[in-house]
Amino acid sequence: MPRRVLFIALAFPPQNSSGTFRSAKFVKYLGEFDWEPIVITLDWARVLAPQQQDETLLDDVPPDLPVYRLAPFNPVRALGERARRRLSFAFPSGGEAGPATYSEVSKEERPRSWGYRVLRALYHFGLAPLGDEHFYWALRALPACMRIARQHEIDVIFVSVSPWTSAVLGVWLKRWLRRPLVVDFRDYWTLWPIKARRPVRDRLDAWAERWILRAADRLICVHEAMAEDFARLVPETAARSVVIPNGYDAEDFRAIARASSEAGAPTALVHTGMVWGDAAASFLDAVAWLKEHAPASWRVHFVGGLPPSNLRFVRERGLQDVVAIEPRTTHREALARMVTADVLLLFITSHEGGKKWCPGKLFEYMAAGRPILAVTPPGLASALIEAAGVGVSVEHRERERLRALLRDAALDPEGFARQFYHPQAAVIRRYERRALTRRLAETLEEVVDRSRAKTRSSR
Repeated sequence: MPRRVLFIALAFPPQNSSGTFRSAKFVKYLGEFDWEPIVITLDWARVLAPQQQDETLLDDVPPDLPVYRLAPFNPVRALGERARRRLSFAFPSGGEAGPATYSEVSKEERPRSWGYRVLRALYHFGLAPLGDEHFYWALRALPACMRIARQHEIDVIFVSVSPWTSAVLGVWLKRWLRRPLVVDFRDYWTLWPIKARRPVRDRLDAWAERWILRAADRLICVHEAMAEDFARLVPETAARSVVIPNGYDAEDFRAIARASSEAGAPTALVHTGMVWGDAAASFLDAVAWLKEHAPASWRVHFVGGLPPSNLRFVRERGLQDVVAIEPRTTHREALARMVTADVLLLFITSHEGGKKWCPGKLFEYMAAGRPILAVTPPGLASALIEAAGVGVSVEHRERERLRALLRDAALDPEGFARQFYHPQAAVIRRYERRALTRRLAETLEEVVDRSRAKTRSSR
């Protein structure tokens, strides 16, 4: 009979986000290792717009698996929305064009009085007094989670974060149910240097983070650097941390055939997913340079869009004929675009935090079998690309080298691949999802056995 794990993951299908894939793949393969997940997640149908959902991700969830989708809950947000509706009714905007939205009002026209700033700060603090706006959901979900856990006689609690308050819920459940807790850190929390600084909230979050690190029986980190950072924060975590990186699912790629490029077709340089902050700025500058110096026999495809500042740059420099901005698509279609690309693009912010950022898409890039051109500071991502032999990395400040690499990739993709694409199969196989799930199953097994042995010895 399989053991059961209460699997709390708010990032879960059909939510279409990079954080969803890790939990979905764990759930997909845990049954092969005699573990049955009992999933607790959000009812995303009530929250997300259709374009933010990907129904194909549900194919990874075994049809007979218990999945409990709890309603979202944030009373402060609900009150704020009710107040906005009443104000809109009380002060309607005239004119045939209809009411103006807040985003259409210039910064100079927006109220910036002392009272307004205080009310705004209080409202945003109320939205997320700790961690994130799911804090109230965690409070409300506690009784339901306890009832579900007892109904299924779970052996261990697993929480995937972020959202961070999911881990707070996990600690509460550990105390009440007397079951061991495993927290899977997909992302940093207070140690992420890119995040904005807010003195009061940062102190509360730092206290909560240390509380969670001390309470968890096992901490799963996505790389060694994270485990080392946690150990510096709370030294006793060094003995309780396990590294299980992100990865790729080989089954996702078996049904995707690589189409041969048509004669005369433009070289396709493809980036999938979101681009954060300044990450693509230096690359777009190189694109503008190459357009002036080489025939437009190439196209750059951003599948998932670009930040507003990058979009303005594309328009102002007239790059629309070589830069295609495409909407978010399904995960399955994104994988197909990876496989059919001539060169894959990876952009990581030049901020110091980019050195410890290894995007989930990189592992799928490695499995797609196409060479990678990465613009990134030296760090985890560049080291993995080099170890796997799947491409080349260049720093944002290396302007001339970036231009040269882009020219080679765009004008001679086959030569670019011969120079930089030498895949190391043994390295790439380490990141296959089934193997990573085996490590999770072993971790859960160890935690449960250790907890039961401790309980027996205390009697």
